[in-house]
Amino acid sequence: MQCTTKRNHLLPLVLAIFLCLAACNKDDEALERNDPETSQELDEESKFITKYFLGDAVKVQLEDDGTYSLAGSDARLFENQLSDTADAYEENPEPVDSRAALALGGGIRKWTNSTVVYRISGLSSTVRSELQKSFNEWTSKTNVRFKKWTNESNYVTISSSGSNSNSGVATLGMNGSRGFIRLGTRATAVVIIHEIGHTLGYIHEQNRRDRDNFIRINFDNIQNNAKDQFYKSNSATLVTNQFDVNSTMMYGSYTFSKNGRPTITDLNGNVLPRRQAQLSTLDVRGTNSIYPKKGGDTGGTTDACDGVAPWSPNQRYFVGDRVTYRGYLFERDFTRWNFIKQCG
Repeated sequence: MQCTTKRNHLLPLVLAIFLCLAACNKDDEALERNDPETSQELDEESKFITKYFLGDAVKVQLEDDGTYSLAGSDARLFENQLSDTADAYEENPEPVDSRAALALGGGIRKWTNSTVVYRISGLSSTVRSELQKSFNEWTSKTNVRFKKWTNESNYVTISSSGSNSNSGVATLGMNGSRGFIRLGTRATAVVIIHEIGHTLGYIHEQNRRDRDNFIRINFDNIQNNAKDQFYKSNSATLVTNQFDVNSTMMYGSYTFSKNGRPTITDLNGNVLPRRQAQLSTLDVRGTNSIYPKKGGDTGGTTDACDGVAPWSPNQRYFVGDRVTYRGYLFERDFTRWNFIKQCG
């Protein structure tokens, strides 16, 4: 955790979340993806506007709840996570004390103490059972923990969307009391595990800047108003530098197909493995790299700053990397540096 160059073997972001028209694949792909629009053309009359997310121009639509969706994507953004210009995003910002009020702006923030605080509202017993399976998948394989809300200021509300579908939407990262996961009445663990990934701050895997080295996006097969969901993020801070077609954050091969043909294949034209209700090896490895076990800084005779390199404006950092700066220890979040402690 203390070296800024040792994360070259780990997972996405990631961010982050984020269906199929062919009759033979429709049911399987509905399990892979989580959007109600999986089997129908997105509304051509929808009103999209251009905003910038992590420095990249994206098409977003303002939803009734005040969040923004990416052309129908299941990943929801708050207004302060978007900007009107590309230069509003700084890829490698100078570390500042994140306890200062002016440093608590937008962007994507990971959960403190590797713990997602949640409250449940209005879920059926069936969906609650699938939710528990999803919690178990994350807690049995990663350092992430889930805690029922009592009086914490940061928590995510998990509720029903009312949609009669195996679907879900989720906000990105920790967002005070505003964060949410909304699940369809037939939501399964395949979908819920994916939505939890968005809550942890992960974007969709196929949006990574290096995706063209591993997969092929077939834009001719994508529904017209869904093409922006397959944009490539050139600025997102990655959790690992290794692309993962098996990630829970990866779209399926027929996601938003308009003609029954695959929207995503490998470089040889083969369809991708169907997403399962489980985390991939890289999902686990990457999550543990940015969400360490609680109690990592226990004090003692060894200074946590020892051996940690100073921040450099010319280096690319991964989520979870640590640097020293002006006598303080900082840890990289998705879009900023978090203050850890004073050195010495």
